[in-house]
Amino acid sequence: MSEPTSTLFNPDYTYHYDKISCMKGAYFAHVVFCYFVMLTGVGAFVSRVVPSFKWTHVWFGRGYIISMLWATATSLVIHNSGLPPATLISFVWVMGGMTIAWIIIKFHEARMQHLALAAVARSLAEAPAGPITSSDNSSSSSGTAGKAPLDLDARINEEKGRIAASKTFAQRFFSIKALHGMIMFTSWINIVGRIFASNQSGDFTCHTYPVYKPLDTPDIPDSASLDVASLTLLPTHNPDYAKLPWAKLGTAGWGAALSLGPMAGAALVGAAVSFFAARAARKSGRTTPEGLDAGSGKA
Repeated sequence: MSEPTSTLFNPDYTYHYDKISCMKGAYFAHVVFCYFVMLTGVGAFVSRVVPSFKWTHVWFGRGYIISMLWATATSLVIHNSGLPPATLISFVWVMGGMTIAWIIIKFHEARMQHLALAAVARSLAEAPAGPITSSDNSSSSSGTAGKAPLDLDARINEEKGRIAASKTFAQRFFSIKALHGMIMFTSWINIVGRIFASNQSGDFTCHTYPVYKPLDTPDIPDSASLDVASLTLLPTHNPDYAKLPWAKLGTAGWGAALSLGPMAGAALVGAAVSFFAARAARKSGRTTPEGLDAGSGKA
């Protein structure tokens, strides 16, 4: 007979051994944070192709990571029957992709900072003696009255913009920044697909309860009933497995489709964006055929 405080007959949460394994409210919080992941991902992609919104890209990226953290946290207490191996593989692409893409973009940022600093340092070294102002980077001491001192931070950011705008198609497409975008898209698409495959009808319940396995281990007390016939166990295999999206492809095939497919799609979009951006740079005369000379190397 169950204890008076047992949650065995409670559909809203599962509490056992002074631990919580399922909370109905956490499921809907989890869905909300997953939608935040989807929306911040959309914002991050759009902000990369709309010039006036590029400044929001870093904030959408931060929102994506924060939303992912809370989506993961809420998933810890919505346990009923576990997750299929195919879903776990997709989460490898979600979390692994986000991790790798973040590391990659940090390398890119460091490289851009190095190139921009080198270019600014060279321009300062070549300038005539005297104070350098923001309105004229080569002004001498005469005629500088009323002019603001050089804003070094703004000058570095300006140089970064020049470097980015001057890249050729090859420099844009075959770059760690493009790789960052492709991997982040793979991460994003795997969580978005999971959202629309999940139960959003509002009838989620905590409908399972842990039992001791019929094993002879120190973790099982002598008082535990090991009579399997008296328990209603979850089946080993899902009786509706054939209806699942990965049934035909298999676990390995599904994992490959959710990694290679998004990467290929992102590569096509990236190639198109790189092509049109490079063409615009050529028409404006910003591209240098031999590469981007920023004082200490090429981007």
